[in-house]
Amino acid sequence: MSKTEQEILRRRLKERRLFLNMTYQDLADKTGISKSTLQRYETGGIKNLPYDKIFTLSEALEVNPEYFTDLSKDYTAVGSTEPKRLKDRDNRAQIYKQLREFEKKALEHITPGLVSKEYKVEHAGRGSVGDLVAKKGKEVWHIDFLYINWESKDYRVKTGNGTHQLFMRFGRLAVYNKPITKYSIVVASHEIADYLIDVKPLHLDIEISIIVLTEDGYEELDYV
Repeated sequence: MSKTEQEILRRRLKERRLFLNMTYQDLADKTGISKSTLQRYETGGIKNLPYDKIFTLSEALEVNPEYFTDLSKDYTAVGSTEPKRLKDRDNRAQIYKQLREFEKKALEHITPGLVSKEYKVEHAGRGSVGDLVAKKGKEVWHIDFLYINWESKDYRVKTGNGTHQLFMRFGRLAVYNKPITKYSIVVASHEIADYLIDVKPLHLDIEISIIVLTEDGYEELDYV
C-alpha cells in the first residue's frame, strides 16, 4: 500500500468515527480493539489495517468493507443535502431556491457585523471548512452555513439529516489541516439552534458556536 493510500485509509477511518460522534472508547467497546490500537490506525503508528479488522471496523462504523478497500472511490464526498423524498424536479428546484436565499441572507446579516468588529472577511476557498473565513490578528474564524428545511419531519428527530450534517461537518473540521481558532454553524432560527446545541462535538478543542440569523443581524450562542 502506498503512502497516499495509507493516508486515505487513515482519514476515512477517522472521519467516519467522528461522523458517528464516537470516541475511541466507543469504538473499542463495539469492536474489541483497544483504544491505543485504534489511535495508531488513525495516526499511522500502525501502517496497514489488518484484513480481518476491516470487517470488524466496517460493521461497527456502519459502512461496507469497500469503504476501507476501494480507496480510488470517493466514499467520503458530501452528498446532496436535499431530503431523499424530494424526487421531482420542481421540489428540488424549490429546495435549491431556499438554500440560495438562506445563503444570501446569511451573507447580508453576518458580514457587516464582522467588518464592524474589524475582521477581514473572505469567502472560504476550495477545500476549506465553511463558507466564510474571518481573520483578525491571530484569530482565524471559519463560518459554515447550515440550511435545514425545518418543515420536514425528518429534521425533528435526533437521527434526522440535520444532525447527520452537523456530525459530518464536525468530522471534516477535526481533520482540517490548516490554522483555525474558532468555528461557527449558521442556522435560520432559534428553534433549529436549540435542537442542534445538544449535539456537542466531543473531539474538538477549539471554540465552537452556533450563529442564529435575526431580523437585522445575528446572535451567537456558545456551546457549554
